[in-house]
Amino acid sequence: MTAWSATALSAADNVATLLHAVERGERVIVRTTAGDIGVTALEPIALCHKIALRDIAPGEAVLKYGECIGEATAAIPRGGWVHIHNVRSRRGRAPQASP
Repeated sequence: MTAWSATALSAADNVATLLHAVERGERVIVRTTAGDIGVTALEPIALCHKIALRDIAPGEAVLKYGECIGEATAAIPRGGWVHIHNVRSRRGRAPQASP
């Protein structure tokens, strides 16, 4: 049996939730709907925080449980910590004016 370090609950997710704290360079085994994948943590990440499953561009939606939980405010590389320092909510923000 595999000891998972993180879980992603939707095939659309680009982040996974850690099941224990990880250190920089630690290999994270993520249980996904399509099977297990491995991601190397680029920095220490705390229990229950999120790790990027792929590169996420600035302005791109951050998806957890198949739902948008915010947007990246900076480039987040695969294996990077996804948290309030690089994600902002889209809720309650005024719509952007079209050019």
